[in-house]
Amino acid sequence: MKQYFTGFITAAVFTSSLFLFIGAKKRTIDSLTVRKISIVDNLGNQVGEIGSKRNDSYLWLKSQKSRKPGITLSTENNNGAIMISNSSGKGVINIGPNKNKGGRISLHKKNGSKVLEIESDNRGNGRLICYNHRQKETLFAGTSEINSGQIKAYNALGVETVFLGTDNNDAGLVGVNNNSGRLSAFIGINEIGNGLMETTKK
Repeated sequence: MKQYFTGFITAAVFTSSLFLFIGAKKRTIDSLTVRKISIVDNLGNQVGEIGSKRNDSYLWLKSQKSRKPGITLSTENNNGAIMISNSSGKGVINIGPNKNKGGRISLHKKNGSKVLEIESDNRGNGRLICYNHRQKETLFAGTSEINSGQIKAYNALGVETVFLGTDNNDAGLVGVNNNSGRLSAFIGINEIGNGLMETTKK
């Protein structure tokens, strides 16, 4: 009787150990519902977070040495956005929709001021805009309102000085302005298809 009881206990312990071993090997979670997940390094310092705030959701990550997030993915006002920041916490790359609900990529210098922007306009045409350190537009390259290509150059004050593109008759056109934006010279095509060059004295 004692041997039978001992054998029963041994079998029970072995069976329990087997189930515990199998359960320990299982790494799959079928369903997990949380409001926030914190990501920590091997020292327990927080380096990331996934969560929701009001009606928006977000994910941010940072290095161990940085105080502010280096990468942020978020949704705000039903729009998605990606921001990459430098070691000072200033956003240097932004990817997301613009005010026209089209795509936009903007690059910024180390203090966060914008230097380059690629986006679609309200007509769905593409454009590229460069800015100087004063946040004045210096170069525009894109599609015009008549669906043709154009390039515009501006001086340091944001005044247009050169236009290179297509006129209303789908012919080439080059216009040069003075420092106040007044047309001084242009090269184009006249109504009968001949080349035309004109300059002004003032």
